[in-house]
Amino acid sequence: MDDTPRSLADERRRLLAELDLERNQLWRNIEWCRIRDIERPFVGDWSLKDIIGHIATWEAEVVTAFRSIAAGRRPELYDFEAQRLDDWNIDHVERKRDIPFWAMVEQLRGGRERLLSEIAEVSDEELLREGSRRERLVRSVIEHDRHHWHDIAAKVAGMQGARSTGHDSVVDEAVPAT
Repeated sequence: MDDTPRSLADERRRLLAELDLERNQLWRNIEWCRIRDIERPFVGDWSLKDIIGHIATWEAEVVTAFRSIAAGRRPELYDFEAQRLDDWNIDHVERKRDIPFWAMVEQLRGGRERLLSEIAEVSDEELLREGSRRERLVRSVIEHDRHHWHDIAAKVAGMQGARSTGHDSVVDEAVPAT
């Protein structure tokens, strides 16, 4: 990548456009769902509300990771035990089951606002330099949205499952290999 200020600014715009594109696609697919899909199992054992809560929870983890990096600390997300991923996801979905659907939607919207605010605080160089942890975190959110909107689209279309879009989790995408 050319590291001139102009090319970094262009790359930042492309990254943010991709982040926006995938979230907009998620919203479009959510809008195609039926009212009954909000509370009933929709994709696997998860309702639409569960999926939205799950995405909001992981986006909050990424915001926390951004803040840790800004403070010079290692994000806790980097020490996440991947073998506990399913249990962690189930636990956090269960914690949000009593939250009303529209409150969950607002959590998802608010999480995106917080993430964009954190990204805005970072220079192009910090966001996009070779091996940037922040870029990797943003890309994990992009992949996570893509993964779930594909699942929703497949279900709405009556297909057995979505095609693979890459990593299945924020942890897989965001955590550097050791």
